[in-house]
Amino acid sequence: MTNAYAMRNLMELGNYNTSITSETFEAHFTKTRESIRFTFNGWDGKSYDGESRNAKVIRTNLPGYEEVRLIKVGKHLCYIDEDRLITEKATGEKHPEAEWLVEVERA
Repeated sequence: MTNAYAMRNLMELGNYNTSITSETFEAHFTKTRESIRFTFNGWDGKSYDGESRNAKVIRTNLPGYEEVRLIKVGKHLCYIDEDRLITEKATGEKHPEAEWLVEVERA
């Protein structure tokens, strides 16, 4: 898999290199009809047993990252780590882990 975290180097970051503007988000990211079931694997403070969630997939037009699946939860833009599958203890199903990428500032 392409190192999605390196995608940050192609964007103009603000707020101590942790955020992008809503204009940058709208210019480079598009929500698709595709859905994904994923887990935060505890970093959200509650999914320590691999509890999963659903979200619409977001794609980017940044060169080299067109195939990376991303999601947006609140102001958090996260990428889906396709190589890291986490087992949900309640169901035994495996889901990819979402990793934080950048915050999207409000307009």
